This record gives sequence, C-alpha cells and structure tokens, in this order.
Amino acid sequence: MGVALLQSTFDDVEHSNPSTQCDLANGWSQFNSNCYKLEADLWKSWAAARHDYQGHLVSIYSEEQLSFLNGHIQQIPTGISLWMGGHDSVTEGGWEWTDGSPFRYIRWNAGNPDNHNDEDCLSILINNGYWNDDNCDFNRGYICKRRGKMCSMHCYCHHLEMENNF
Repeated sequence: MGVALLQSTFDDVEHSNPSTQCDLANGWSQFNSNCYKLEADLWKSWAAARHDYQGHLVSIYSEEQLSFLNGHIQQIPTGISLWMGGHDSVTEGGWEWTDGSPFRYIRWNAGNPDNHNDEDCLSILINNGYWNDDNCDFNRGYICKRRGKMCSMHCYCHHLEMENNF
C-alpha cells in the first residue's frame, strides 16, 4: 500500500509593486515619491538648515506639491516664514534649487524678489504660501525634502507538493 505525503513549502516571491516609505513616526510626510519634514521649532540660518536630515531644503516643482506643503505650513501657529532650497547667491536674479532641479515653478509674493539688503535665499511665508527673497543669515524654521525609500512588497506563496511513495 502506498502512502502519499503532503509537503508544504513557502516561497518568498517579490512582486513589482513598489511603494515609497517615509519616516512618518518622526514627522516626515509623503507626497508622490518624496518625503518632507517641516522643522518649525528649530530655527537656523539658511546654510545651517541646508545640511539637516540627509536631504535638501525643499524645491517646489508644481502647484499640487505647493498645495500639499501649504496644508502643513498653515498649521504652524507662529513664525513668519520657513526656509526653502532656492537661492541666487551665484548670480543675482539667477534663482536655482540646491538639489539641482530646474527653477521653473515660481510663486513670488508681491514686490519680490527685491534683493533688499542682498537677500539671496528663499523663504515661504506661513500666512499665504507665497515666496520671499530673504537674508540668509536670519534664523528661521525650514522644510527638508528627500527621496523616499523604495521598497518592494513581499508576498508569500504557499505551495502544496505531493510526494508519491508507492
């Protein structure tokens, strides 16, 4: 008389359904494939803020991205503005982002940029989301941006194999 033996195995199968992970527990927020952190309680000069959190000060590329950030910014109870990653310190009026992305989308506050007292760094006004050229030495809160960690979802496939021992 033969005996059939059922053997169960698990295979780790990687599916091509990547997702972005941000450190949400530590105050990071996700928009598309990037992670953002608003640092409103710790004020620094533009240069000092630029080196925090292994990322860049934020660069803005669309109305949708700015709307996402404004939703977070307008929850800040105090302060005038936050540092962003734009500057024109290389060439006056030649604004660029610290992450190297093109400076195409703009949302200047009325009368700006005005280069008052050699303002070479970019800040966003908390009350209305418009931009201001600002003195780089002022201490302000800031917004950091970094690429999210890409992860592939793992599924476990359960296979039943039958061994015939006849």
